[in-house]
Amino acid sequence: MSVNLSSFDDRPGFRIDEAAQVAYRADLEFVLGPLSDMPCVLELGSGTGLFSSFLSRCGLSVTGVDRDHDRVAIAQQRVPAAQFVTSDLETPGFGGSLSQRTGGFDLVISRYTIHELRDPIAAFTAWGLLMRDTCRLALIENCWVRQDWGWSDWAKRSNDLPLACTQTWATAAYCLRKAGLEVTHAGWMTAVNALEDTRLVAGHRLYIVVARRPAKPAAAPDQARMSAFRDP
Repeated sequence: MSVNLSSFDDRPGFRIDEAAQVAYRADLEFVLGPLSDMPCVLELGSGTGLFSSFLSRCGLSVTGVDRDHDRVAIAQQRVPAAQFVTSDLETPGFGGSLSQRTGGFDLVISRYTIHELRDPIAAFTAWGLLMRDTCRLALIENCWVRQDWGWSDWAKRSNDLPLACTQTWATAAYCLRKAGLEVTHAGWMTAVNALEDTRLVAGHRLYIVVARRPAKPAAAPDQARMSAFRDP
């Protein structure tokens, strides 16, 4: 049984009204710096385009990816200026094929996506292929609380999803490091968590983890050039 994400778009904790827009931008720019410095953005798990719409209103060029064709169609109607692609984020080779189509990104971001990943380390490895050397990967997630222990479809699926019900950002950060990425920040979404909408939802407490590709090692000094500085 699939979940109709469009039914969540106007619920507390999910919707992005004017107050939420201000809060999300404050949290993102506190961690990443001015969003205007990252004009080309990829949203992974874009769903019906709710967060893509926010990113577009920030003046960014947005590409969204989701595995559900119907959600992609809704997203394209919601954000005509953005480009949306139907693709499974965990398909082998996903990162390389999308990067070839678009030329790379300044920021790769996801919201409420990583708890659905079957193999986070493999997915993060593929996502790393989408990143330019200066690009950063920002994962926004909630500390989901499991409401039952077996009767619902989500509860049954979450048994096999490593990030389904984690209560800290540590597991996501660990998976990013195992995927060969360097974690540069992990912490709470302070402004978003202070919103009345967020506080109304039991168990909603958002965090953000940011990673980048490791810096390339410095080139070895040229031995011939260095010899000129040696004492005779």
